[in-house]
Amino acid sequence: MKNILYYVKQFGNCSFEDFPFNEVDGLILSQISYMNLDSVLPTIDDTMEDVSLLEVLDEAHLKIACENTLDRKKNYKLIKLLQKTTRYEGLCMNYFSNQFNVEEVEQFCAMTFLFKDFMFIAYRGTDITLLGWKENLNMSYLDIIPSQKEATRYLERVAGKRELPIYLGGHSKGGNLAVYAAYCINKEIQDRIVFIYDYDGPGFQTDIHKTEKMQPLLTRMEKYTCREAMVGILLYHSEDLIFVKTKGLSIFQHDPYNWVVRKNGKFKLVDKANIFSKTFEKTTHDFIETASVEVRKRFLEILFQVSMEHSYSTVLDWVRHPIRSIHGTIKRYKNLTSKQRAFFRKMLKKYRIMWKQNFKLFLHKK
Repeated sequence: MKNILYYVKQFGNCSFEDFPFNEVDGLILSQISYMNLDSVLPTIDDTMEDVSLLEVLDEAHLKIACENTLDRKKNYKLIKLLQKTTRYEGLCMNYFSNQFNVEEVEQFCAMTFLFKDFMFIAYRGTDITLLGWKENLNMSYLDIIPSQKEATRYLERVAGKRELPIYLGGHSKGGNLAVYAAYCINKEIQDRIVFIYDYDGPGFQTDIHKTEKMQPLLTRMEKYTCREAMVGILLYHSEDLIFVKTKGLSIFQHDPYNWVVRKNGKFKLVDKANIFSKTFEKTTHDFIETASVEVRKRFLEILFQVSMEHSYSTVLDWVRHPIRSIHGTIKRYKNLTSKQRAFFRKMLKKYRIMWKQNFKLFLHKK
């Protein structure tokens, strides 16, 4: 399958003058933001010089960078391929920021890629921690989540350190953070933003895309999602969605390595979302609209009380120890009060009924 790894092989020796920076480059940089780079990159509070990403990642550091990421092998291969290119050989990085706050339910990470004529700020999406997923889902009842505030602050600080034109981007929650930061930042910095790439990021509690402040940014923004989208179509989002052809089913289409790239170095596109994605979008929207903020919050609190063994639980715990994870979930569910279990079952039944109704609705429209 032709994906971002294919892109690096085919276009890795094309200069940015011959083949300008584009949406596939942005997705590659957004994917790099998921890697463990704490030990090799200067933080935003340091006064250290820029570092070459490809030079600092020797074999030992590269293994650390890829360890405990969702796709360790492909992340490793991506960096190894990038190290052989001329397109990225001079790529430097700086201003690494990584925050994980259990009490505030915050998982935030951002880094800045520095090119000759511009910089690209990449916001990390939801990582492997269940706390990160909890913060993501908290968007269903919070107007602003902690990472959104931090994303705006990060943009302001980096813009104050460099006078370069700015590109913003991120995958999953990172796409949401890129859009939110651009929306909230002052006009002086906003005018320096060249483009914003939102790769399947969730939307917002309110439709900020229709506000007066967002209008100047709409022509400098693209939102990419999948045919069976389950993340990018959540909440209020841009109406101008670009659907990328992807491999895999349902949530696996969210993986950047499953996004198909054409021979010309652009994403291969499809016309629209399928019936599964449309049903999921409408059902989730209906569920949120018909439940109060208190009900939404209570449901998510119980969901993660049952799902998380501890504050630092990860998706990989489920992948590596599925039986133990299932047993732990069942045990925690049984430890809920009778009222909590009744409420949780009621919400799940409500969602299931809505799903069936909406699926029939879209099926008849075909």
